Amino acid sequence: MRVGVLGVGKTPHKIQHNKSLRDLAVESSGLALADAGLEPSDIQALYVGNVGSVGFNYENSTGLMVAHHVGVVPAGAVRVEAACGTGAWALHLGCVAILSGLYDTVMVLGVEKMNDLATVEGTSIIAQAADSKEEYFSGLTFPSGVALSARKYMQTYGLTEEDLAHTSVKNHHYGARNPYAHLRFECTVEEVMRSAKVADPLKLYEVCPMTDASSALVLCREEILRDQPDKPQVYVTATQMATGTWYAATDTLEDAHALFARPAERAYAMAGITADDVDVAEIYNSFAIQEPLGIEGLGFAEPGRGWAGAADGSTWIDGKVAVNLSGGLLCKGHPLGATGATQAVDIVEQLRGTAPPDMQRKDAEIGISACRGGPGAVGAIHLYQRLED
Repeated sequence: MRVGVLGVGKTPHKIQHNKSLRDLAVESSGLALADAGLEPSDIQALYVGNVGSVGFNYENSTGLMVAHHVGVVPAGAVRVEAACGTGAWALHLGCVAILSGLYDTVMVLGVEKMNDLATVEGTSIIAQAADSKEEYFSGLTFPSGVALSARKYMQTYGLTEEDLAHTSVKNHHYGARNPYAHLRFECTVEEVMRSAKVADPLKLYEVCPMTDASSALVLCREEILRDQPDKPQVYVTATQMATGTWYAATDTLEDAHALFARPAERAYAMAGITADDVDVAEIYNSFAIQEPLGIEGLGFAEPGRGWAGAADGSTWIDGKVAVNLSGGLLCKGHPLGATGATQAVDIVEQLRGTAPPDMQRKDAEIGISACRGGPGAVGAIHLYQRLED
C-alpha cells in the first residue's frame, strides 16, 4: 500500500493557557494545508483524534467543531477515540479512506489540551482510559500499573534501575534539542536516579508530562503526490492496529511484547520490509520502561535487551536504528489524542530531511511509529518510506 503524505504541521508541546483546543487544531491544520499547498475546501474528509475534550475542555462533538473552524465544511468529519492510541487510529482511518478509493485528499488531526484543570482532575480523566471502576479505585493507577511492569522486567532479566535510567538519558539528550518539546534539558543516570519517586521503581525523569498540542497530516492518493515530483516523496506504506489486555493487574511481559509484535509483523509484510530495514522509530514511552518493551516488540532487540541500545549507543542517532530522536513522550509530553499524529509528523520530517539538525538521522529512508494506549489495550503500527522512484 502507498498513501501519500502531502503536508504536515504541528504545534509546540507545552502548557498553553493562552490557546484553546480550537486554536491548537486550527494552528496545526493551517500549517499542514500550507505545506500541502491546498485550501481547506480541498479536504474531502477529516479525522480528528481527541481523547478528553469533554472532561478537559467541556466540549463535545470535537470533530464537527474542528471541521467548522478549520474550514473544511461540508467535508465529512468525525472524532476518533482509542485512549493513548487515538491519534494513530485517526491516521489508520485516514489511510483506509484513501485506499478505499472514496477520497482523494483527507486530513488527519490529533489534538489535546490538558492543562486548564488542576493536575488531580486531569489525572482522574486520564484514568478513565483504563478500568476506572475497579482497578483505579483500588489504587492501581497508570503509574503504579506500569511500575509493576518495570519491576517484572527488572526481575525477569536481572536489571538494575541504573540500567533502565539510560533510556531517559537518551531521550533527554534529544529532547533538549527539540524546539517542540515540553521538557528541554539533558540529564545523567545519576540525576535520573536522584529524581523523585513517582511509583517505585519509576522516577520523575522516567515519566512524561501532561501537555497541550496538536499535529496534522494531509494524506492523498499515491498518484497525486507522484504528479508533484518537487514535493518530498514520503508515503505511509503500512498501517496495522491491534487490541490487547484491559486490566493492568494481569498484564504480563508477554502481553506487552505481543501488543506491538503482532501488528508489526503484519505491517512489515504489508510494506515488504523487515525490522532490519528501519532507520528511525518513534516508540511510545509515556513511561521509560515502555521504550525497551517497544523496541523488543518491533523486533529491534531480543526480549530483555531493549534497554541496552540507550546504554551502548545502538538506538542513538548514528546507531543501528535511531529511536525517539524527538525526545519521545518523556520530553515532548503526551497530549493523548495528538500523540500518534505527532509521532507520524516526526517520522515524516525525518524522511524528508527537515528535522532539526541535531535530531536528523542522515539519509533516513524508512521509519516506523508505534503507539499504544490504555493499560495495554491498543497497539498501532505505521510504516513510512521515502520513495523517490
